[in-house]
Amino acid sequence: MRHHDVTGGCGPALPAAFYDDPQLTAALARLDFGPVFRRVSAEKHWSQTVLGGLLGLDQAAISKIENGRRRLTEATIIIRVANVLGIPAGKLGFRHGVTVELTGQEGSWVEQRRDFMDQVAGLAFGVAVDPHRLMALFPQAEPTGTRHLGAADIEAIEQATVGYVRQDHAEGSGMIRDTAVFHLRSTLPLLDAQVPAELRPRLMIAIAWLATITGWMSFDVTQHDAARQFWLIGLGLARGSEHPLGSDLSAFLLYDMAAQARHLDRPDEALKLVHFGEAVAVGAPALSPSTAGLLARAAASAHAVRGDAAGCDRALGQMQECFARIDLATRLPWGGYLDDATLAALQGGVHYALAQSEGDPAAASRAVALLHPAVNHFGPDRALARAIHLPSLAGAHALAGDVDTAVSVGHQAIDAVTSVHSPRAYAGLHRLHTVLKPLHTSPGVAELRERLTTTAT
Repeated sequence: MRHHDVTGGCGPALPAAFYDDPQLTAALARLDFGPVFRRVSAEKHWSQTVLGGLLGLDQAAISKIENGRRRLTEATIIIRVANVLGIPAGKLGFRHGVTVELTGQEGSWVEQRRDFMDQVAGLAFGVAVDPHRLMALFPQAEPTGTRHLGAADIEAIEQATVGYVRQDHAEGSGMIRDTAVFHLRSTLPLLDAQVPAELRPRLMIAIAWLATITGWMSFDVTQHDAARQFWLIGLGLARGSEHPLGSDLSAFLLYDMAAQARHLDRPDEALKLVHFGEAVAVGAPALSPSTAGLLARAAASAHAVRGDAAGCDRALGQMQECFARIDLATRLPWGGYLDDATLAALQGGVHYALAQSEGDPAAASRAVALLHPAVNHFGPDRALARAIHLPSLAGAHALAGDVDTAVSVGHQAIDAVTSVHSPRAYAGLHRLHTVLKPLHTSPGVAELRERLTTTAT
């Protein structure tokens, strides 16, 4: 990591070996930022208020940290502090010495949303993009000189991505997202390598898939702007690859974007991204049943949130028709996780969303029937899926009128969510807390809601 002037040009950068001081090294190793803040402030002549303004913390928080009365434990805050103060990631124990933020500022989702959608539309509808412009979205990806690549090099990228997916499913993204970011950063310059013409489409798809997964893991740790940047890189590569699977991966990417929009309570935006996904197949090979089904699932979920039961039913019908045509033996790499349990859970999640928006006990019962066997099927290798869907199952039981089971499953949901490294999974606990509110007079519900509040905090 290069040391940089964190004052934006108002003062000298920190000395090159600033963080090599043994006392600071020891403090950083135990994530004790008190000595670091005091030393930085002394070096730069900053007050606690100025330092707090740079780090997004108030003066009182800075004071408590410096006095040892508060510790930073949230990964996103630690990462932001490391980036702003130029702390080498290796000093904090991050693997491969990588920082995990990109150039976007927190909160820019709202300000940059229109520009993001314009870029997505341009890529989805076939606007050609120079690979170097894609690399510019990720400024840490610097050219490494000309290399010769063969099939084995590309296969190594593909297999690494498979490994990231497998670990994400088992543990959540919190422990591996940084490694994937580093890998993507070091892989993008390979677009300049000397590759046999017949292998270049495969190389572009391999990097596009890696960017897709890195984006999804960024979404899982709620780094939403970073996720969008990675997805734009992946979409541009997939659309420009001239690979037979380029359109399918592009549509799958747009499903991921729609899932993020839905998570952020932007159903109209999710529907627009679904339409973009459907558009990429025009004039190209037909989408795989799994990708087409996922797009329909995103549409059904968005309609459910809007309370559009008719639109939800239509999209659910399309989703079920597509999923019925999936051949589990010939799934594409990005659809490899779509087993029968996952398909049932995805459908159950839509019914749960409809039950919440419509207050429909029948929809809640349908959700229970689909989610119950699904979550019971998810083993340790699918711990994240279990953590994502158990809160929905508990909420569906509550909306269907089975309060005792809702409480029991709710406690299981908390255990599942807290066992994986996925900030995104906590959103399900927040929704469950809201669903249970009308039932708060029940002792069991009151106890569960109190535990949900503590866990969320």
